[in-house]
Amino acid sequence: MGNILSFINQTFGSSEVFLINLAVFFSVVLVVGVLLLIFLRRNPTSRRLGKLLQKDAPVPLSKKTTLLETEDQGVVAKITTPLHGILSPSNAEGQKLARTRLLQGGFQSQKSYRIYFALKLVLACLLPSLFLLRGVFYILTPQILLVCLVLAIVGYFIPAIVLSIIIQKRQQGILRALPDALDLMVICVESGLGLDMTFKRVGDELRPLNSDLSDEFHTVNREIRAGRPRSESLKNMGLRTGVAEIQNLMTMLVQTTRFGTSMAKALRVHADDMRVKRRQVAEEKAAKTAIKLTMPLILFIFPAILVVLLGPAGLKIMKVLLPVLNSTG
Repeated sequence: MGNILSFINQTFGSSEVFLINLAVFFSVVLVVGVLLLIFLRRNPTSRRLGKLLQKDAPVPLSKKTTLLETEDQGVVAKITTPLHGILSPSNAEGQKLARTRLLQGGFQSQKSYRIYFALKLVLACLLPSLFLLRGVFYILTPQILLVCLVLAIVGYFIPAIVLSIIIQKRQQGILRALPDALDLMVICVESGLGLDMTFKRVGDELRPLNSDLSDEFHTVNREIRAGRPRSESLKNMGLRTGVAEIQNLMTMLVQTTRFGTSMAKALRVHADDMRVKRRQVAEEKAAKTAIKLTMPLILFIFPAILVVLLGPAGLKIMKVLLPVLNSTG
């Protein structure tokens, strides 16, 4: 027993602190296990209904009970539903802005809205809690409280930062695939297809290139077929992507449909304008390259060049002049 205590003292420090940490660990595991048992326990009503449906229908249960399932089932929904209301905006304008951001990131379900704000609250509480857990048996100083406040702020903004990165990557992929989409639209319209079939065909052809833009074309087509006005569906596509080029394209299609002008000619002119704009953006980036390279050249490359050029001369001066100066002195 003494050998075990000495080994614990050498490995983990004081044995009392080790036992306290071990007790805290098992307490946390027990609490998490109880919570999982509560949330993962299946509703008896849904279990009995599933048995009845399984007896009455020859098809698999997962295919038969799809319409009976709701988004409030599951452990994630049970946790996020009460939590997201704490931080979610109370006014309609704030809710619309948050949903628009999620749509631009590719999250279209109602569940993603709840998970987003619940994740903000969980991270804002989890990061300070994890930091305090390591020093729960020590004195809380103002420095520790300040660190906890900073961690809470960081945890609150982490989902927004991650969502911004996802939106930026999605918009870049849509921008890269947009010229090919415009060319396909011109070809489809000039071959005699209507705008609805053009969107469907372009969506099918763009699937290997960019799935996000393909899904947007299919979504517009489904909204139009469901009875939504075409102008509203086109504007919604520009709102969901958040790309200025897509918004300009949708505005042009709405005006062309309203005034009855040639769709093929308008698309061809818009495609030419897009190419000119992309060329100008590329030229602007190329012109900025020399200015952006100035600081790396000064900080990293220029000192290396000085060492290579002046290093041998400096060594020779040290070998020749320093002995002469020492002898004369």
